[in-house]
Amino acid sequence: MSETQNRNINQLIDIHSHILPQVDNGSVSMEQTKNMLKIAYEEGITYIIATPHYSVGCRNADKEELYNKLKAVRAEAEKINENFTIDIGNEVYYSEDIIEHLRKEKALTLAGTRYVLVKFAETDPYETIKTGIHRLLIYGYYPILAHVEKYDCLYNNYEDIYNLIHLGCYMQMNISSLNKITDKKTAFCINLIKYDLVHIISTDSHSDYNRAPRMLEGLNRIRKKCGEQVINQLFIENTRRLIHNERI
Repeated sequence: MSETQNRNINQLIDIHSHILPQVDNGSVSMEQTKNMLKIAYEEGITYIIATPHYSVGCRNADKEELYNKLKAVRAEAEKINENFTIDIGNEVYYSEDIIEHLRKEKALTLAGTRYVLVKFAETDPYETIKTGIHRLLIYGYYPILAHVEKYDCLYNNYEDIYNLIHLGCYMQMNISSLNKITDKKTAFCINLIKYDLVHIISTDSHSDYNRAPRMLEGLNRIRKKCGEQVINQLFIENTRRLIHNERI
């Protein structure tokens, strides 16, 4: 592995992670969070945006609770390395009221930027997703569609994904979707990357075992299929632009 490759895989930014303990269906304890931090750092991740779920009308952790847990997780990350950064945002479930919650800062953008990690029901029709993305854009947010590969209406539908991007949406893919070599969805994901229909790849980690914050297996598969330039764009340049609130 070249010096450049070594450098790149040790400065990864993960913008989708359920690493805060006991706030959603992610980490169930601080002990599990500590294990997740260790795994992430060993995989080359040095910056994590914790993104607990936020859904209007549901019980969501309030900001005080989130920031108290963020402080505790940051302290554990600093024990691993003083430059290991943990930030905060939400993975917001889209509804008509989510704009108001974002504007009142009940729901959080990613690391205080204009970027919003937004999810829809996997069975939602394309028009529902398009309308939601359009509303976020109207109000000045930069929507990132969480795990683009999971939506029924977008599976193998490259044209509609392109149209959402053309509208102003960014696409996030889960790295775990690239780990099954013979899976049809994995082939679809590789095609999305080859066709420049993905902007950011994240772990969407929920635990320290079957949904752990692992990057390297999928990253190396992308490197073999698509090359080093794609690795640099998806894993380094785009995420850096995001945390600096610059347009990707």
